[in-house]
Formats: sequence, structure tokens, C-alpha cells
Amino acid sequence: MLGRLSRRRRSEPTAAVGAAALDEQGRFRSDLWFDQPDAGERIARWARTGKVDRELAEALEQFVERGYLTLQLELQDRLFSEIDQAVNRLWREKPDHVPFAYHSRLTPFCYADETSQRKPGYRISDLHSFSPAALDLYLHPRIFEVVNLLLGEPAVANQSLYFEYGSYQQLHRDPVHVKAVPPWNLLAAWIALEDIDPRSSVLTYVPGSHRLGYYRFEGGDYRYDAKRHGDAEAQAMADFEQAQCETAGLEVETFAPPRGGLLIWHHSLLHGGPRAQDADLTRKSFIVHYTARATMARRYGEFVELVPDRDGNRVPRLRMVETETVLERGEAAGFDNPLLRYRVRPPA
Repeated sequence: MLGRLSRRRRSEPTAAVGAAALDEQGRFRSDLWFDQPDAGERIARWARTGKVDRELAEALEQFVERGYLTLQLELQDRLFSEIDQAVNRLWREKPDHVPFAYHSRLTPFCYADETSQRKPGYRISDLHSFSPAALDLYLHPRIFEVVNLLLGEPAVANQSLYFEYGSYQQLHRDPVHVKAVPPWNLLAAWIALEDIDPRSSVLTYVPGSHRLGYYRFEGGDYRYDAKRHGDAEAQAMADFEQAQCETAGLEVETFAPPRGGLLIWHHSLLHGGPRAQDADLTRKSFIVHYTARATMARRYGEFVELVPDRDGNRVPRLRMVETETVLERGEAAGFDNPLLRYRVRPPA
């Protein structure tokens, strides 16, 4: 049964952040088992004792060596069709509690315009709060089996993202933009919701890049801050990453699996998406981010709302919402949509 945790407050954890989180080579001072020299020996021992089956042992070895693992989820046909139906309903009904973005910050669906915005570059956040089928993926037991094992403790999903088309993104690392405590307590899963055509904006990644050092901004911090950094700093980081990969002889690879294909990546793996060869092709996918449950007391979310100013004109305002509510199903747990209990001003 799907349940909700009672609301309870936990102390916020502290850990090394910014420059203090990095060693002399610019890599995280991670204490996770897969970042340690004996990771391969640990996997071999788990395989011998039956803690993991052969398929999972091979996937874990791939994760340690290449920075990601791939598996094939056995999903029912109805799940894919039900998610398609839910997305069509969102564009038709435009609820105010589900956020989306089209080359912008997240904003409630009640402000959406299907004609001009249901195009490559848009994404839906927290589809799991609208679609039971998406919730099945958000709390999928096989994924949590793997994620819990990787983190070495119970994990919590903290966000879902749905893409109907590919999203053009430069190669990047999640901790540069996504906060976690400590910053290496971060994993992500990418699930194909259709057979992925290689001519679409496929998921790309650089095997082995998880072992490279981070770019350091002024002051030695690895994190990109839009309030302090601009296009020049972002380009300098991208140039640094490209030079590192070339020096190490690392090359970009693509992931174009059949539907149900799963890729889970290391916190520091470089990944992104190229421009589609055919812009009309869809690339339906579902992404979930995870962290250690013990280190995340609540989930925050930002969105843009249109509110009246002193002259009565409706102007965009950035809002922040939060939730402590966690959805549970067996060993799986994920934060609820923080926008559910906020009353959005409808469009004029």
C-alpha cells in the first residue's frame, strides 16, 4: 500500500561543501563504497555470498569502472500508454499543482500554452503526483534495490522529470547545479518510455569522467551560482571539462535503448544531450534524482507565479514551496510534490 509519513522535523545535516568538499585533484572526498579502491573486491564478495545476482554484479562493476550502469526494466505495456494519456490530460486540463518549463523556470501548468510550448525543450516536474503510472516508476522496487545498495543506506527520491522530446544540454555534472548533503550523496536514473531513436536528442555521457576533477570557480567552489556567475564562467567550465576529457582520452557515448531501458549514473559523471538530428522525433523519458533519506529532511521547489503589481499588471514572481511528506511503498520512498498544497493565482 502507498502511504505517507507523518510530518516530523529532523535536524539538517552538515558536511563539507564548496572548496572543502574537494581534494587536491579537485575530486570529491567521497566516503561512498563505490568511490573506494576496494570497490571491485566488495562486489566480488557480494556475488560469492549471493547478496547480488550475476546481472546486478556486472552492472555494479560497470558503475565503478565507467560511472554508470544499465539494466532493462520489465514494465507492462499499460504503463507507457497511461503516462502518454496523463501528459495529454495535463495539456488539456492545465492543473495548477503540476509545474512545467519551456526554456524557462518551472511554472504551473495553468499558465501553459500547448501551441507554442509543447515543443522540444519543455519538461514536466513531479508527474508522479498526477499519474499513478509515473508514481510506479518513481517508486520502482528494482531501481530502489540498486540505489539503496549504491548509497549503502535507504534512499529517497526527491524529484521526477518527464521529457517528451530530448533536451539540449551541454555536458555537465549534477552536483554543480543540484544540492545534496554531502554533495556526493546524489544519484539519478533515466528511464526510456519508448524505443529511443538515435536521431533524437539522445542521452549522452562520458564513461570514466566520474574520476576527473571539478572545475573551480573563484574561491575554489565547484558549484555554479547564477547570481554570481554568468555565461563566461559557464563556458570556462565547459572548456575545462572538454580539455580534461581529451587529455584523458575519454569520448562521449550515447544511450538509445528500447523502452524500459534504465541508466543510473554516478554523481560526478559528465552527461547531457546533443541537438536532435530530427527535431520532430520524440524522446520520451522519465528521470528521478535520489539522495540518502537520512540527510534530507524536506524538499524545496521553486516556480514562477504571475501576481498583480501595484498597477494591477500581472508580473512574474519567484515562489518557493517545501514539503516534508514522503510517499512510501515497500523499501521505496519519495518526496511528494511540494506544490500540491499551494494555491496558485490563475491566469487572468
